[in-house]
Amino acid sequence: MAANPRGGDQNISPGAFYQQEYRDIFHAAVAAGRVTPAVFPWSLVGSFFLPLLYLSIPHTKRPWLYRMRWAVAAAIVALNARMMQTTSAANAAVAYAVGLVAAWGTLWSLRLVLFTRPQWDAARVERRPRRCPKEPPATGTGAAAPDESVAAALAHYEYFWQPFPSEAPFLARLGWAANLMTSFRGAGWNHAISAIPHPPFHAADTTVPLHLTPLASRTGVTRSTTYAAFLRARLQTIALAWLAIDLLTLTLRQDPYFLLGPDHTHHTHHTHHHHPPHSHHTPLALPLPALTTPLLRNTAALTAILAGLHLYAALAQLVAVALLRPALLGPRADLWQHPTLFGSLAAGVADRGLRGFWGGWWHQTLRAGLVAPARWLLLPASASAPAPARRKRAMVVTVVTAFVLSGLLHAAGGYTAVAARPGRGGRSWTPVVFFGLQAVGVLVQAGGAAVLGRVPRGWRRAGNVLFVAVWLQLTGWGLVDDMSRAGVWLFEPVPVSPLRWMGLGLPGESWWRWDGGCGPRWYTGRHWWESGIRL
Repeated sequence: MAANPRGGDQNISPGAFYQQEYRDIFHAAVAAGRVTPAVFPWSLVGSFFLPLLYLSIPHTKRPWLYRMRWAVAAAIVALNARMMQTTSAANAAVAYAVGLVAAWGTLWSLRLVLFTRPQWDAARVERRPRRCPKEPPATGTGAAAPDESVAAALAHYEYFWQPFPSEAPFLARLGWAANLMTSFRGAGWNHAISAIPHPPFHAADTTVPLHLTPLASRTGVTRSTTYAAFLRARLQTIALAWLAIDLLTLTLRQDPYFLLGPDHTHHTHHTHHHHPPHSHHTPLALPLPALTTPLLRNTAALTAILAGLHLYAALAQLVAVALLRPALLGPRADLWQHPTLFGSLAAGVADRGLRGFWGGWWHQTLRAGLVAPARWLLLPASASAPAPARRKRAMVVTVVTAFVLSGLLHAAGGYTAVAARPGRGGRSWTPVVFFGLQAVGVLVQAGGAAVLGRVPRGWRRAGNVLFVAVWLQLTGWGLVDDMSRAGVWLFEPVPVSPLRWMGLGLPGESWWRWDGGCGPRWYTGRHWWESGIRL
């Protein structure tokens, strides 16, 4: 285990030193009453439990209850705004997640409570016992089923589109609403985003034509047809992401930028009386450091983000399909409801440029929530405008709104991550700049393509890739600076380090990466609503 940084032992790694410093600062802020820890369940009331309860109560035939959605929306905003102002965590990644949960929980809840009408329009894929077991399945034989999981179920069940079960018991309605709230990409719902493979929807209470579910979407997101292929792909993803994260946690922490952010030369210590340990590695002498240093930093940060997203998405899907299985989740554990997280790089970036990078290749987990406000605002004016003008205006408004909201969402994470650190805030606007510039880049590239007209496919693809690489390099500082300042790279995503087990770590580093500061535990606050399981 690492030595105590307060003892001045230089065997401790710089990452462990600053991780402990941030924890000490957080605990001091809690003791002073400036912040409170994130606790379950109270930190999720505004983002999950309140909208869940409202969406579980039938209101299609109760106009007064439907009008209450405005009061529910106001309460959601107020609760999450309060959480952002007062809540953080000792773990830098959890502290960052506090802001993400508050901002995304607000946006997603408003989509379901205000911007759409799920109890009227939403329907999910559910299954029920066959009324006539001897009849052949309506969706085809096992050979025509979309995957192995459905083929096994078709002998005894039929799949249908289930609307909101207004006449069902409360727990059934609660389960329907919980599934709605946690299905961000809409897998298994009639409002599934176009980026994932999904069956066509015709009407509620009708049979689902699962045999028409494509193997891949137009953006290159694919699904597995057998359990063996699914397990092989997810285990391979987990192994590669695990090794990449292990390597990056070793290398990134040799650079003070990833420990303290872009202002690392001006960092002062609030809790330790000893100087921080220095890296045991000599910095590389890079040619043209003004260009190569940001390039390497942005590339490393992008790789780390990709590895983390792939790791946790694959783990979640593996648990749902292989452990919980249909016995507990029903059709939510079917293979076709768990497609890959990212699309095709060639179909996204090479063919569509920056718009394809963000709207095709990049994960679309937040897409439905990010575009919902613009679609809601544009709905009243859509009927009067001519079709070409309407499409152009809708595209511009939707792109700009979605990217600005994404910037605010990530800025919220940076804000709560540094909430307990005096003098470390004031730069939360940089993610908004980054994502705002992505909207500018998408519109600039679209305008340039319109001016240039028809270009040979090879030149167009090469130009798209070059534009995306240059634009992300020029603007990447806005996001990476904020995440470095927040201390996100000090997080230990995996508990076991194969590289450190092989002796490749820094002096004092153990192959077991999770210490006593990791894991949930009970916290007793000043008030009952501040007490709970500390995250």
